Amino acid sequence: MRIPLQFDDDKERLSVIASIRFSKKAPIPVLFIVDTGSPVTFVDEFVSSKIRVYANTLPFDHDALMGGSKIAMHSAGNVEMSFIDENDMLARLESGMFVAKTEWTRKGKIYSGTSIIGLDFFLKNKAKLFVDPYNNIAYIEK
Repeated sequence: MRIPLQFDDDKERLSVIASIRFSKKAPIPVLFIVDTGSPVTFVDEFVSSKIRVYANTLPFDHDALMGGSKIAMHSAGNVEMSFIDENDMLARLESGMFVAKTEWTRKGKIYSGTSIIGLDFFLKNKAKLFVDPYNNIAYIEK
């Protein structure tokens, strides 16, 4: 199974849309940036608040260092993530999920709404990442 990824215009980021389901909440579509430099997979509190899942109501787990800034990670446990694979079929995978605080700053810029698929996702799902930027090909393979 292959899950296609999209390059941004400058080929600086890979992204994918996944529908995630927190416990018994309705699924919500989320744009994730694929970042194997991140040890954890997380959504921003702005994203999770759309289905009334707030970082402050979840247990604090740890501070993650992202781009020189500390971000508080609150554990949301395991979630189901649904992707559209290369054959337009629904692919369901699981991941541990954290909810991060809404905003963090670096060099005077404010980032919000960032959701990341980290290395833990690949390890848990025994998945591989294939990237060929020259030919605009990138995918997650399981």
